[in-house]
Amino acid sequence: MSLSVAMPLKAVMSTPTEEKVNLGLAKIWAEDVDQAKDVFSFLQSKTYSKEREGFFFGDVFADGVIRNGGFTEFAETVNGRVAQLAFPLAIGETFNGDLLTQIADHPLKVLLLCAFVTYASLPPLFEARQDDRRGASVFKAAVPPEVRKGLVSVFETFELNKVFSPEAELTNSRAAMVAMGFYLFTAALF
Repeated sequence: MSLSVAMPLKAVMSTPTEEKVNLGLAKIWAEDVDQAKDVFSFLQSKTYSKEREGFFFGDVFADGVIRNGGFTEFAETVNGRVAQLAFPLAIGETFNGDLLTQIADHPLKVLLLCAFVTYASLPPLFEARQDDRRGASVFKAAVPPEVRKGLVSVFETFELNKVFSPEAELTNSRAAMVAMGFYLFTAALF
């Protein structure tokens, strides 16, 4: 049995795809930096690579958790959005106690934030369903058509779709989840 931990990081971070890496707003600073392109490529990858499978915890973990544990695109989207909101809040509240204490002191706020992000993430799932349209109707009723049209027109007028692209959300979500994990790890140690 070989240890997959001995695999070089470059082999793990490289993706076998020919897609162009979207550096987004970091293009100004990172356009000529190969390491930045590797990191963005890894954060934006949409394919599951066998070479990354058991990198940290071995094949047993990969078999038991990753393939069978419900790691879906929807779960990644919701967790990434929560992490994007929680990480700046955690940094801002650092001097008011550590994050774990803040969570313990305000569990209702944490649950409401997670519930709100989950609720806001559901409409595309309901829109995709053709057999039962009740979910889509409920969400459309939650936001009045005038408000929805106004928000869409502002979004399109200022070309925010170029800044807030799916690739940017995926990259920022994954980076925020890694940062949040590191923050929680250091909070538990110190």
